[in-house]
Amino acid sequence: MTMTFRPTEDQGDLQQLVASIIDGQTSDESIAAIDAEAGAWDEALHAALATSGVIEAVIGDGDEPGLGMAGLFLALLEAGRAPARIPFAPNAVAGLVLARAGHPAAERIAAGEITVAISTGDPLHTLRVDGDRLEGALGIVYAAQHVSHLLLADEGGALHLVPADHDGVELRPAGLGVDGATGRVSVPLADLDVVEGVTPADVLPRLRTALAAFATGAATEAVRRTAEYVSHRVQFGQPLSTKQGVAIRAADAHIDTESMRLATMRAAVAIDEEQPDAAQAATEAAWWVTTAGVRAVHAVQHLHGGMGADVDNHIHRYFVLVRDIAIALGAADALLAEIGDAVVAEKGTVR
Repeated sequence: MTMTFRPTEDQGDLQQLVASIIDGQTSDESIAAIDAEAGAWDEALHAALATSGVIEAVIGDGDEPGLGMAGLFLALLEAGRAPARIPFAPNAVAGLVLARAGHPAAERIAAGEITVAISTGDPLHTLRVDGDRLEGALGIVYAAQHVSHLLLADEGGALHLVPADHDGVELRPAGLGVDGATGRVSVPLADLDVVEGVTPADVLPRLRTALAAFATGAATEAVRRTAEYVSHRVQFGQPLSTKQGVAIRAADAHIDTESMRLATMRAAVAIDEEQPDAAQAATEAAWWVTTAGVRAVHAVQHLHGGMGADVDNHIHRYFVLVRDIAIALGAADALLAEIGDAVVAEKGTVR
């Protein structure tokens, strides 16, 4: 299938608005200051995005549909450039899904009143209804430590909205940086807000695509910074960029980020258009992050040499962010197995 994606005027305006807010509200120094505080996130930036109408533009206002996953894809490319310490990706996905269900929490997300992280479970971590409680272990939940609410799927396919600070929710840091959490849930069903009309099948492709978009923005900016660095860093009288090994590795990293961008863009459009292979496209976007994205940020670290290992150099934050997202998306081989199963199911036989 051939697909051409050109942003609409509204989508382009949204991307420019997010870019201007990100550029005006963040800097390497401000992000380093947030990182220095355990569990901190950029609440001021989140508020700026909400009050400027960015989140509402993606979700819609109840009467008018929003710009959907394609608009969110463009917005997250810009947020990833910082890389912004905000739960933008899962929060906007929760808003889209809740709006689809006609749930009033969508309006609160659009207004910036609440923030939501998402767990749909995985083969090793599932939530189940046990008597009158929702029980079980959580896998890696991206941005769970930064939000007011969690949207949780149980093994029966129901979705539940619960405050993140509920007595029965235990969260602890996980991953490489500050953006992943894991833990356990043991909450009375009476305390849960069951979301009707949508299922985890509506959530997971959108979440994978949104996280892939955020990672793509981060990896792309990391490669751009690296190209600039090796062009100005002189060793033995010549810029590093004149060395064939450096140039080839930087070019490979650029190709990887372009592959991520195209795969994720395709997934976003497929979801918005409700194409039959939208879920597979989202899995493919996630796979690109866990392979090409990880490969690209490893390359930029290495191309910075000793400076890449210096925590005072901002480049390591891109490495950590993309790696954390890759961990949250799951193992590359598991994602590839999903893609293979989908292909086999579509073709019926393997030759």
